Amino acid sequence: MSNIQDNKQRQYMALAPLLSLAGIFINPLASTLAPLILFFIFRTKRANVAKMALRTADLAFSIQLWIILISLALMLGVSLNIISTNETQQMMAIATSIILLVFIGSLLFAAYKAFNGIICKHIFSFKIAERVFDLVDKRSSNEDDK
Repeated sequence: MSNIQDNKQRQYMALAPLLSLAGIFINPLASTLAPLILFFIFRTKRANVAKMALRTADLAFSIQLWIILISLALMLGVSLNIISTNETQQMMAIATSIILLVFIGSLLFAAYKAFNGIICKHIFSFKIAERVFDLVDKRSSNEDDK
């Protein structure tokens, strides 16, 4: 991990997790879109800011996927009569609370690391957007070489 010395860049890097954190309270979609917009703004200008924004967008999207996957698993349990509907509601409330706490903690940790000039990786992220943009960048660079 490299330590970024530029204070302006550190502030922009910390903006991504803070925007995502604010997005939680506005709209769940905003927690993913806000850092993604930041990624597109800084994609060519500041690579470290773009990387931090993309990783934050990945985390926000992954958290939403985790909630959907748990919901589907609980619905399957209800349809197979393994658990009752009341138990499902309680389990979903607990799971969502835990996931949101992990998300908020991850975002606060990422903002802290960004203020210290370190780009962090998120444990709970599926890294979907990062992989997609890496493939697009590789494909576009291969087409430029031809």
